[in-house]
Amino acid sequence: MHIFNNGKYKSLHAVEQGELATIRQTVHSDKDFYPTYHLAPQTGLFNDPNGLIFDGEKYHIFAQWFPYDALHGMKHWEHFITRDFQTFEKFDRLIPDEMFESHGCYSGGAIMWQNKIVAFYTGNTRRASDNQRVPHQNIAIFDKSGKLLEKRCIIDQAPAGYTEHVRDPKPFITTEGKIRFVLGAQRENLTGTCLVYEMDDLDSTPRLISELAVKDFDNSHVFMWECPDLFQLGGKDVFVWSPQGKLREAHQFQNNYHATYALGKLEGNNLTAEHIEELDYGFDFYAPQSVQNTDRIVFGWVGLPDLTYPTDKYKWHSTLSLPRQIKVANGKIQQTPIVQLAAKQAVEIDQKIAIDNLDTAYLQISVENQPLALNFFSNDNGQTLGLRYGNGLLTLDRSATEQTDLMEKFGSLRHCQVDKLDSLEIFFDRSVVEIFINSGEKVMTLRFFIANRINLLETSRPITVQVAQVQAIQIQN
Repeated sequence: MHIFNNGKYKSLHAVEQGELATIRQTVHSDKDFYPTYHLAPQTGLFNDPNGLIFDGEKYHIFAQWFPYDALHGMKHWEHFITRDFQTFEKFDRLIPDEMFESHGCYSGGAIMWQNKIVAFYTGNTRRASDNQRVPHQNIAIFDKSGKLLEKRCIIDQAPAGYTEHVRDPKPFITTEGKIRFVLGAQRENLTGTCLVYEMDDLDSTPRLISELAVKDFDNSHVFMWECPDLFQLGGKDVFVWSPQGKLREAHQFQNNYHATYALGKLEGNNLTAEHIEELDYGFDFYAPQSVQNTDRIVFGWVGLPDLTYPTDKYKWHSTLSLPRQIKVANGKIQQTPIVQLAAKQAVEIDQKIAIDNLDTAYLQISVENQPLALNFFSNDNGQTLGLRYGNGLLTLDRSATEQTDLMEKFGSLRHCQVDKLDSLEIFFDRSVVEIFINSGEKVMTLRFFIANRINLLETSRPITVQVAQVQAIQIQN
């Protein structure tokens, strides 16, 4: 075992006595923004969901984690186990302590193999002579109780024809009983793609079969595909990935990076897409991954690469999304959040009204395809979060909320085309919002920051809102 401790490349094995407790006190000083029912780091930074799998009894949820600060330092995998997405227990983490992961444990997925959980992940390493990144593809084997049994490297370099940017293996078992995994990659001509590898078993050498081609996806300007995920759903083949470099557009692909899916038919390693779309139209959603051995649940990272947030000063950054049950409906993916709600109460709103605990509430609003403008919350600085609909366009407006320079850089409006808006379901969790449009036909997720807020809702016309509290999750260390 190696103990890495070099600036931001510091593993948990190098933690000093009381260090995390001190950081935790800083996190606790955040009285406005830390969520109640989203998985968030107790210290430091979360990003991609990883290794998501149902072992037949329990769900294992891993997340990229840097424990020491709200920045992208040496990545560990935090490890939660839950039976109901309500009560979570922590178990053995993935801590970088081998040379094949000397600069962090990057993203990946997991399978069940011979009654063990096998997590595939990318070990980030740097060559000492010139600091060149050298990606390693590794496996970590856990038993179903959450105990880490072993780790080892299965590929120690990028394949010929590709750059150092080869990462994020997501495995699955074929109908022939072999292990395959998809792997995000960058070609030497600096374009993004996905590689497909196959193994006969865990002891065999992975074989590169081919690239995975997605017909009709415009890959112009895209320099990297991250976090690929390939599975079947509702009789269709689904490929989910995060392309980097795609040009921003007015009403889609509005962020700096995107979470995209293609739905269609896979023949060999060519996917003929019947539909291609983003999984989320909000400000903050990236690197989604489906839970293996389910049909089918997805988590995402409520955040984006290269962003800072006002909560960084409290030494915590980002959350995971709510778990979302997905299905194919009308040729597209429909998403339904998995949460526990208290009893709903109908609230009649004419102009404005104070709603107790609005910032941790669920709202169901019947829009009836009529123009509507809503403002949520208020404070002494005049800050508010806006949502409006008209002419087939739903617009989120966080221009009147606190933002960092990097948040403002990518704009304060996000749009979603909805030809006929019947209903909205909105989940507020202090600084996280997930908005499900027309029963999950489309979704918009974001972070927002209004300190010392009043739980106020203002509307442009009379509406009836169903309001319920969302049950807080419990995390047992």
